[in-house]
Amino acid sequence: MAFKDMLSLCGRIGLIVVAFAFVAGIVAGPILERIWSSHVTVTQNNEPPLSAPPRVPANPKAAEPG
Repeated sequence: MAFKDMLSLCGRIGLIVVAFAFVAGIVAGPILERIWSSHVTVTQNNEPPLSAPPRVPANPKAAEPG
């Protein structure tokens, strides 16, 4: 087989492989997107944080002045 014929054969095989890979990518894209996509959405909270409630001392006698 001549070099030209071998190069032509490799080119055709390469073109067929690339065409199959391209079609497989188009078909598999939406399927894999459903598998890899997250079902949890993250939103940003723009509300100001609530103030902390007043602290009550654990020992009532410690809170008495005097």
